[in-house]
Amino acid sequence: MPYLKSDEAHFYYEVHGEGTPIVFFHPPVMGIETFEYQKVLSKKYQLIFIDLTDSGRSSKRAEQTSVSDFAKLAYILVSKLELDSVIVCGYSNGGSAAQEFALAYPEMTKGVILISSFPEVSSFLLSQEFNLGIWAAKNELLNLFSIVLPKAHFRKKEEQRKMAFFIKQGDSSTLKKIYEQGKQYVSTDRLKQLNVPVLLIYGKLDAFTPHYSLAFFKELKDADIVFVSGVAHQVPTKRPDQCNAVIDSWITRKNLNNQI
Repeated sequence: MPYLKSDEAHFYYEVHGEGTPIVFFHPPVMGIETFEYQKVLSKKYQLIFIDLTDSGRSSKRAEQTSVSDFAKLAYILVSKLELDSVIVCGYSNGGSAAQEFALAYPEMTKGVILISSFPEVSSFLLSQEFNLGIWAAKNELLNLFSIVLPKAHFRKKEEQRKMAFFIKQGDSSTLKKIYEQGKQYVSTDRLKQLNVPVLLIYGKLDAFTPHYSLAFFKELKDADIVFVSGVAHQVPTKRPDQCNAVIDSWITRKNLNNQI
């Protein structure tokens, strides 16, 4: 199994396919299983998945818990793979790491895809969602996470069991830090620095994040927004065909294929 290793921690990653590289960032503790249905894009693109801190096969207790840390981990991996530039794709809170990567490493970013994402936690509903995660982690309710998150994202029992297996191995104190630092992250005042195309994807039924599309659209120089029917927050898993088609079409339309 391939790992990024240091004296303090190790981080599991996978690479699938060839072509324009896309780096995926998952939400806290969910791991690369989050993007199980995006793997079909490897027929046209090089897909790069990494289990971030306290997720999947990576270290459960590590100091790398901030959004900036996750962006740096991706930078190290992209450098290790000797890639000149990548598209970054983040789902939900993983979108913060995608934004930070693009802001911190603009020379390595050719495009940004944000699914059910936000530039800051400024609404009551989203703030309460983070507070619930912090409370559950503080009270060491990993079994609760292992039930709620897989069922919210997958219909098939096998996929639910796979995600739940890794979530149960998590570290509650580390997860609490990840949620706390994710809640504090703000990119709103820096979005104008992004000079690459940005794709925003939201579920029409999502009560938490679609209104953030206005904040993005107001600040970004080149933004496309797509609302997917019949789904709430879980666009990558509940409407994977539509999600993947939107991503593929946008990359082609923006001429990001095989560009250096």
